[in-house]
Amino acid sequence: MSDSDLGKKLIEEMDLEPFLDEYEHVTSTKMTIITPSERPDFICERKSRFVGVELVRVMEDPAQREWRIILGEHEQLEGSDAAMLIQKAVYQKEEKRASTGWKYPDRTILVVQLIGGDGKDAATYIDSELMDEMSSTGFKEIWVADYSQISPYGTVQLVGVKPKRWRGFHPHRFYGTKPYG
Repeated sequence: MSDSDLGKKLIEEMDLEPFLDEYEHVTSTKMTIITPSERPDFICERKSRFVGVELVRVMEDPAQREWRIILGEHEQLEGSDAAMLIQKAVYQKEEKRASTGWKYPDRTILVVQLIGGDGKDAATYIDSELMDEMSSTGFKEIWVADYSQISPYGTVQLVGVKPKRWRGFHPHRFYGTKPYG
């Protein structure tokens, strides 16, 4: 593994850790990283079983965002736009998950990292029909992790897509408290 690849894996692991903390808070199930991997990004252990965890970042094109801000429009990605990007990312990752060489294809959790948007706002556009459609993919679980709360709270907020029992918006565990400690 090159230094560049190693650096990318370290960043992915740093991105994964807040998800794992909130995942445990929401599901009461601890998941620990066993090893970095490719296809999926990580092998983790949950309930004495190995599962794959695949990360995918979803964000607006930086040039479009810059122009939108210059023109005085809203700074965050609109919920409807975020929902479309999330849906597109799920289907693109499903194609890769279904390809040969994927470890734990039937036991992979997809984590869609929402950057520059609001998960709660995006969740209002991800209706049950869209969740059912995305749930028909082969991923064991699908979560949208809203990274907008990383700076003030050091954590993410989750939107569960699959399985049904975790569907919907889950505020972070520090919700209602003062940010920055």
